[in-house]
Amino acid sequence: MNVRQCLIIGFLSLFSATSCSVHFDPRQRTDAIPFGEGPPGRWEKIKTIAYYDIPAEHLKGAITPAYLLYMVTVAGFHNESFGISAGPDDDVRYTVDGGEVWTRAEGELHCRHGLEIVDELNAWHCGNGGTRVTEDGGRTWTTVTQSPCPILSFLDSQTGWAASPYLLQETIDGGESWTTLIPPVDEGAIAAAAYSGPGAGYILDTFGALHRTANSGKTWEASSIGLAAGELLVPSYNGPRATLRFVDEQHGVLVYDLEDRSVWFAVTADGGQTWQREEIAELRDQATYFQLFLSQDGSLLTVTNDFNNGTNVSTVFRYVEE
Repeated sequence: MNVRQCLIIGFLSLFSATSCSVHFDPRQRTDAIPFGEGPPGRWEKIKTIAYYDIPAEHLKGAITPAYLLYMVTVAGFHNESFGISAGPDDDVRYTVDGGEVWTRAEGELHCRHGLEIVDELNAWHCGNGGTRVTEDGGRTWTTVTQSPCPILSFLDSQTGWAASPYLLQETIDGGESWTTLIPPVDEGAIAAAAYSGPGAGYILDTFGALHRTANSGKTWEASSIGLAAGELLVPSYNGPRATLRFVDEQHGVLVYDLEDRSVWFAVTADGGQTWQREEIAELRDQATYFQLFLSQDGSLLTVTNDFNNGTNVSTVFRYVEE
């Protein structure tokens, strides 16, 4: 099987946006970082993980039998200690020591392209063959009903959104069933999603429009992240090329790839109505398969130059306010 194939079921639906408000679930984080209160901060590199160079004794569990290498498609760090990586042949691993040792969970699916880490117990991943969820920090995973991929955004092991560029679905029962929502995109495609509670959340499209719903997609309210003329986000087909977090009703952070191979971040302090943005110059001219992951609190950015580029490296950045 081609390791880049991913089942993406799409449809395009025209839907006019009307006013609504987003209500955050009380389980949301309370230690919100005040993104957007002043000028944008910066991303400080804190670690680089070269997966091919990790000593064999630091790889716990079997190496993928089809390739006999530790290959990574997408990875994310929830904090500086706990992270998860996902790759071909369901080679999904977790670390609790900042990336020194990676332990593999048993699996039987195929290429993994999407990842969400809720906390140190609950996480999701998706790709060819289905969607899986863990409630024990990545040690064991349960296969649930197949969902869109690679965009995942969840509050816990029961409730969240899964999306591909033209399909958006919600689960409130841990993936046992999925409800298809009417996405707000018309000419563009879904680039990122941020789920904030049952029926509520944000969708970012490739034209830079941010859409909010509080009623499972029956109505959407749109604003702009302020792209310049001619700028377009890269669609999230084989992996997440944009990532969005809101830490409360007002404060959010966004990181995204543009078609010119530049990478930007933006912050908001007014619920996404206005954004301040800066380029992450260190990440300019990235390769074709380059995936982005933001921690739940928006403070850590994991960027993965995946094995298909011949690189197989993740770099972790910490957000620093100026």
